[in-house]
Amino acid sequence: MLNQVRKTIENHSMLVKGDHLLVAVSGGADSVSLLRILVRLADEYRLRLTAAHLNHGLRGAESQREEAFVRRLSTEMGIACICKTVDIGSLRRGKGRSLEEIGREERYLFLDEAAERCGAGKIATGHHRDDQAETVLIHLLRGSGPEGLKGILPIRAGRLIRPLLDVGRAEILEFLRREGVPYMTDSSNLSPVFLRNRIRAGLIPELTANYNPRLVAGLCHTAGIIRGEDDYLQGVVRRIIDGWEIAPNAAEAIVPVAALRGLHEALQGRIIKLLLEAAVPSKNGIGYRHIEAVLALSRKLDGRCRSLDLPFGIRVEREGGLLRIRKEGDRRARGRERKTSQPLFEYGVEIPATIHLKEIDKTIHLELIGKPTLREMKEEPRKAFMDYERMSPPLILRSAAPGERIDLFGSGGKKKLKEYFIDRKIPRPLRKQIPLLVDSQSVIWIAGERISERVRVTKQTKRVLKAEMV
Repeated sequence: MLNQVRKTIENHSMLVKGDHLLVAVSGGADSVSLLRILVRLADEYRLRLTAAHLNHGLRGAESQREEAFVRRLSTEMGIACICKTVDIGSLRRGKGRSLEEIGREERYLFLDEAAERCGAGKIATGHHRDDQAETVLIHLLRGSGPEGLKGILPIRAGRLIRPLLDVGRAEILEFLRREGVPYMTDSSNLSPVFLRNRIRAGLIPELTANYNPRLVAGLCHTAGIIRGEDDYLQGVVRRIIDGWEIAPNAAEAIVPVAALRGLHEALQGRIIKLLLEAAVPSKNGIGYRHIEAVLALSRKLDGRCRSLDLPFGIRVEREGGLLRIRKEGDRRARGRERKTSQPLFEYGVEIPATIHLKEIDKTIHLELIGKPTLREMKEEPRKAFMDYERMSPPLILRSAAPGERIDLFGSGGKKKLKEYFIDRKIPRPLRKQIPLLVDSQSVIWIAGERISERVRVTKQTKRVLKAEMV
């Protein structure tokens, strides 16, 4: 197994002598074996090692035992250990995403922070051959393209490495048995709630027993082939974009429609995907339907000026023979929107109030009440309950203005109203018909939708403003 790991390291140039390596250690067999192997190879590569453990706060005492185990193991191996605890359950609320997605995002954020804190130039994770096969199957079931089917990369972003990617789970367990190294078992890995667990425990054994005894090796081989071809095509795409003189971080990308449509469809989709992802900080969240919508816009033959609003504040415009893809941060574009956009309605508010918004034929009722119970608030989801004493009068009911943001309750940060409306799939013509309650600081209620984190009801709340749109 050590020889295979050496071969993987050399094949992908993962390490150079003298590297300071941050090792992600959950306490499970995979990460513990990774740590042990790197300790064994430390003198050979003159490595400096630091362990890192993220406590997800999901399994109570079990999570605490895992953290204590990783600390103890690191001490026994003479390695410094950085630990952090996060509440994944709380972070998930209001985001509409799975625990797996939030957990993965927080894990990599922590590893980046820990590497910077200790001065590590590279980060090692314990992904292995079985993980690779599971990942390829997951993406295949979801209908992914080459980006998903190339699976787990041996090296990501030049610093995140996977030295165990060519060894399997059985080899890892045998290695730990021979070395006499203990490890923890994560009970959540046995839960059928998670798709990966069902694939690991059910689908892969079924396919291996009845269809292909070398299934795992076959899936990993396929991932390698697709990875090579995808890398080549990505290089072709970058050369085309460079030829159009589109800078990598430009606020606006201008694409010649005729040149785009003259390319093979596979290249068209890749080009649009790359340009859209350039406008997304995390590089994630751009899907097939977004790419197809932009390509459909490029195929319009009537010559009319058309536009498309996508998630993450991305604006795509077709103007004659050009396709413009710009980030929401473009000052000139914001200025144009402000000049051409006027509020549809605006009303001053004195509590209590019942205000009829004649422009949209809606009525807003606002009154002060005693503090309701959590059950009462849940039973009336279309009504908003807000901490009145945390508001900064004067209060105003009006339509949305360009560039406004709201610190949505439960979302973990400020969000542009435009992005919220896009995420909610609210058509552009209808957005100005949604009333906003604002105070002197910001938007505090999107009528019939959400409230601001700033005015949420807490244990300290004394007076509550109840708001309802009828």
